[in-house]
Amino acid sequence: MLSKDILQDLNRIDPVDAWRTLKGAGVKFVRFIIVDIFGRPKCEIVDINSARDIFERGLPFDGSSIPAYATVNKSDTVAYVDLGSIYIETWNGGKIASVFTNVVDDSGNPHPLDPRNVLLQVLYDMRRRGYGMRAGVEVEFFLVGDVGGKPQLADSGVYFEGYDTQMLLKTILEIQTHFELAGLGTSKIHHEVAPSQYELNLPADNPVRTADKLLIFKMMTKDIAKEHGLLATFMPKPFWGINGSGAHTHLSLYDYKAERNLFESAEKITETCAYAIGGILKYAREISAVVSPTVNSYKRLVPGYEAPTRIVWGYANRSALVRVPFYKRKINRIEYRQPDPSMNPYLALAVMGIAMMKGVENKIDPGQPTEEVAYELKGVLETPRHLQEAIDLFEKSEIAEALPSELVRKYVELKRKEWESYCSHVNKPWEETVSVITDWEYGQYLYTA
Repeated sequence: MLSKDILQDLNRIDPVDAWRTLKGAGVKFVRFIIVDIFGRPKCEIVDINSARDIFERGLPFDGSSIPAYATVNKSDTVAYVDLGSIYIETWNGGKIASVFTNVVDDSGNPHPLDPRNVLLQVLYDMRRRGYGMRAGVEVEFFLVGDVGGKPQLADSGVYFEGYDTQMLLKTILEIQTHFELAGLGTSKIHHEVAPSQYELNLPADNPVRTADKLLIFKMMTKDIAKEHGLLATFMPKPFWGINGSGAHTHLSLYDYKAERNLFESAEKITETCAYAIGGILKYAREISAVVSPTVNSYKRLVPGYEAPTRIVWGYANRSALVRVPFYKRKINRIEYRQPDPSMNPYLALAVMGIAMMKGVENKIDPGQPTEEVAYELKGVLETPRHLQEAIDLFEKSEIAEALPSELVRKYVELKRKEWESYCSHVNKPWEETVSVITDWEYGQYLYTA
């Protein structure tokens, strides 16, 4: 059972004060967001006057209509508002405020199938051990045309494109502008390697806030792209033959009391950093189903397209699964390069945190860093070949044992159905379809990832 204490931090802001501030700012509607097991936002939009009662008492909703929350015979569910997670939708004229919620069961305990609750519990357990965690994400995505439910490249730009005429400048400038105006932080955006592909960096923050911001960013980007006649897709591999989209995640642990970064050093990694890397590497195959959660994810994880396939680490080595950024020979974080933007960020950050802590507490040696191009290495562990292999590894893993059993059971069940649906559609072995992006994948992920 999740601890009730994990919800204490959600109640420090006076709900009436928060409501008055929003109303005074001209907000007309509040979008209450519930996160489902896939990491997708579900919401109810309420006028600002009616929102006051929800701020104080919570949002009642039909839990049976959202995947994995409740059965139809026990469907009355309540979500409490996290008043520290309010974002004004400036791209929609500032009339809507989005706010995240945490779901509780009928006894008032944190619901074990709410991904936000799961991440809060992991961070709470870390804190009791004296550790804190920070996370930032490099989010890659495509801005494309939509032709009959299939993506069409919309520009001819390349990495760090310098010609405005070869990229979607107006669209990306609007995205970057509203990223800051909406309270997501300051960031930078650039054209990525593939045509129509861009990357924006979510600054390092408390992992729950980072996950919240990733969802808001995806919602915002999809809205802005639509206004420009485009489709923003976070599908990991929308096109074969060019690079897919990753969500490279930058991680650090810190001493919770002293607020000291335990990864910060010069020339070589600290002992704590080494053990954290060891944990990520040891459990990389087991957590693959969470950080790379779709059938399409494994079409990104193939050699030749800058996605990691070998479970190794290295300084400044972007071909490795874990890269240690080494600018000016200084270190303050690690970069885990397997995750992709279709992940449920709450569950993904939770399993990353568990893996790092297991590494630290069990002093797991990461081995020697590699200076080679990792894709060419032989005789080392590799990422799973496809979603079914990843699900099998996750279901039996130590990491799964550290998560609520109800969540693991439901997640595995839904992911198996996803894999079986794909296999039924293609009716061919994986080896014959890994290099083809199918209509089934476009229907499943193009709009929703």
